[in-house]
Amino acid sequence: RSPVTWPRGPELCVCVYAMLRARSLRLCRPPLAAFRLLSSAAGPSAPSPSASAARRAMRSPVTWLSAAATLGVLYAGYEWQYQRQLHRQRAAGRPDLGGPWSLVGVDGQRVTSEQLQGQWVLLYFGFTKCPDICPQEMDKLTAVLRSLDGKGQRVLPVFITIDPARDDAPRLKAYFGEGEFHERFLPLTGSFEEVRRACRAYRVYFTKPTADEIRAGDYLIDHSIISYLLSPEGHFIEYFGKSLSAAEAESKMTTLITEWERERYLRATLPQWVAEAMLGPVEVPKGRTEAPKLPPIPAKPVEIALPPAPGKARA
Repeated sequence: RSPVTWPRGPELCVCVYAMLRARSLRLCRPPLAAFRLLSSAAGPSAPSPSASAARRAMRSPVTWLSAAATLGVLYAGYEWQYQRQLHRQRAAGRPDLGGPWSLVGVDGQRVTSEQLQGQWVLLYFGFTKCPDICPQEMDKLTAVLRSLDGKGQRVLPVFITIDPARDDAPRLKAYFGEGEFHERFLPLTGSFEEVRRACRAYRVYFTKPTADEIRAGDYLIDHSIISYLLSPEGHFIEYFGKSLSAAEAESKMTTLITEWERERYLRATLPQWVAEAMLGPVEVPKGRTEAPKLPPIPAKPVEIALPPAPGKARA
């Protein structure tokens, strides 16, 4: 691999300006004889108008204003190419996950995926009888969410049980009412078909207990350990596995949220043809014929208030 690389970004702008400046000076520098001829013709008196015009004509066409305009155009072109490539990479490498679902909250009210739009959402699939993995992952997510809260990037954590036979609304309320996890956690349950539909939308793997195990009530469920970040539009953005630490997950979420909000700002402020030329067309979700409109982000995201339930220990 050659150690010589082409300059990129601001370095390219500086190199181009230096070459243009050197070339203009080399081409437009008048010979010394011309200066002597003008000086001898003018004599001791003030230079004639024709001599001043000749000097002005022989000046370099590259000025600070033209150089700044050239650098601005070059940097804008570099940023345009960078944003297009970044948008293409995200669109090409993003799996087709997500879909509508409808579940039940701890208060017995129906909660749908459409109702959560307008804010960032972090989905996690687990069950309350999980002895160690689920509590560890939710403790990690709690640390990540508190760090994001400090940066002003609020995300609503949603816990969807994969064990609806045991995780009914009262048990979920007691489990999350102990105050060990983030106070905004929204626990959801439902029938087995409703839970399976939500899991299939995000390709969540989990084993189904047998009838004997359900009657006995003492069983474990093998399942995938992944959390999913959804944009305020309700689209899947990225997933986070168990291998990521809290610091790595927080850094990745911060970058994704910042880039998404920057792209949204550009699409809202720039003309449509400029935004599409720079960022590409708006992605149309599966099953729709037109791009969705950006929903407004509420100033105060939905707060989930769970009453404490002392005396009930977590299993």
